[in-house]
Amino acid sequence: MVDLNRSDRSRLTMADAPPSWLGADPADESRACAFCGELPPQGSLFCPRCGRALTASLLPQQGEAATVLFTDIEDSTHLTEHLGDYAWESIIDEHNQIVREELHRHAGFEVKLTGDGFLIVFADGMDALRCAARIQAQVTVRSERLGADWPVHVRMGVHRGDVILRPGGDILGRTVNMAARIMAKGRGGSIVVSEALQQHVGHQIADDFWVDMGARRLRGLERRERMFLFRWPEYLRSEASVDEPGADHMSFLPGDTVDPFDPILLSVGGAPVDA
Repeated sequence: MVDLNRSDRSRLTMADAPPSWLGADPADESRACAFCGELPPQGSLFCPRCGRALTASLLPQQGEAATVLFTDIEDSTHLTEHLGDYAWESIIDEHNQIVREELHRHAGFEVKLTGDGFLIVFADGMDALRCAARIQAQVTVRSERLGADWPVHVRMGVHRGDVILRPGGDILGRTVNMAARIMAKGRGGSIVVSEALQQHVGHQIADDFWVDMGARRLRGLERRERMFLFRWPEYLRSEASVDEPGADHMSFLPGDTVDPFDPILLSVGGAPVDA
């Protein structure tokens, strides 16, 4: 359940007014940024005020859960030291562009940057998984092409549950904490999901695309949580096999110089995870 408590409502300014699913005026909401209320120029993909992606929907109606995706570039501190600030700045800009293009395409909303990663929220669990898979594929293709000049490996954690929306668009709650802890159990190239998310999308994804990691202990949480590794290369390959040639959402895959589904990258889909 998305919640905004009474004291938070009283502090909202006109610029920070919540979207219509929390009781705001729906006028122009189809174009206005759902977080800050800015009305962007026609054709803009991102809000010129807060930089978040503009899509047709944000969070589900009250009483429904949200899906939270955390991303993180593995060993970013070491890479900054090794590559230098200017090279790292260029890499971060390219990485951020990849993530933002995909979250826009899959109706995700950028809550915030976390330094070398993102906190993103989705209404639909499948949108979150497809977005995560395509980000991994694009990052892997670019890393394979550029080698030591672009040594980026991203780990991801996905969880579904209740969130609390704060003024200005931030979110918090146990679901957010869980997604961050789940991400920490993976390594570069992996997408680790909670049992709640796996059950939510299980009827849409074959069992072959999951690796059951069992119940793992998460830092700061009292009980163990069952988690699954999402085999995203195999999943994307299965989606590509049923797409019509030239389908837009898979356009970067067919005929690419680097095949994102070769044996090396298939092994990435089953990347090792922390115990």
